[in-house]
Amino acid sequence: MKFAVASLAFALFAAAETPTVTGTWNMGLQGDHVIPTALVLKQTGKSVTGTIALPTQRIGERVEVELKGEFVDRALTLSGTVEHAAEPTTIEITGTLQDDGSIEGRLQMPGHGVPYTAERLKERK
Repeated sequence: MKFAVASLAFALFAAAETPTVTGTWNMGLQGDHVIPTALVLKQTGKSVTGTIALPTQRIGERVEVELKGEFVDRALTLSGTVEHAAEPTTIEITGTLQDDGSIEGRLQMPGHGVPYTAERLKERK
C-alpha cells in the first residue's frame, strides 16, 4: 500500500512539472533591430497549434499565420503558410525551452532565417 501511494505521489509530481508552451508569448525577431511579434500557442499532449502575427512590408501591418507542430523534450517545432504573401510562403519555427522559461530558436523562411527569443506573458487574473 505504501508503495502504491508513493508511486501515485511521484506520478502526480512528475505530471505537474511537465513543461508546456501553452500561452501568449512576446517573441523578439532579431535582425538589424528586434522586431516584437505575438506568438499564441496551445499544447495538447505533444501537439501544438497556434498563431504568429508576422510584420509585413507595410509599416504597422501584421499578417496572422496559423501554426501546427509539436513540443517534445523541451524542443519546439512549428510550421505554417503565409497565405497573403505574393506567393504562399512556408515558415518554420524551431526552438528550445530554456530553464528560465523562455524559448530561444530560429524562424526560417525561404532564402533567410532569423534568431529569436520569446518570453511567455503572465496570465491576467
